[in-house]
Amino acid sequence: MGTVELITEHTRCLPESVQREILNFVEYLFNKHNSPLTRSVVPTTRQAGLHAGCAVVAADFDAPLSDDFWLGTE
Repeated sequence: MGTVELITEHTRCLPESVQREILNFVEYLFNKHNSPLTRSVVPTTRQAGLHAGCAVVAADFDAPLSDDFWLGTE
């Protein structure tokens, strides 16, 4: 017996309210796996250097922070 048949067989024995919950869950899974976002995601190879120069590190980046900064008064 296949998976669909087993699900159908077990579901028939459950109350209507539980069958509706199962239907809601199946619809959720269907929408999740058939959304355009999940179908269009194609893994690509990363390429270094595409955003070179977009970020600038301040000259005092390594300078110690004042006590006021750590105490939250600055």
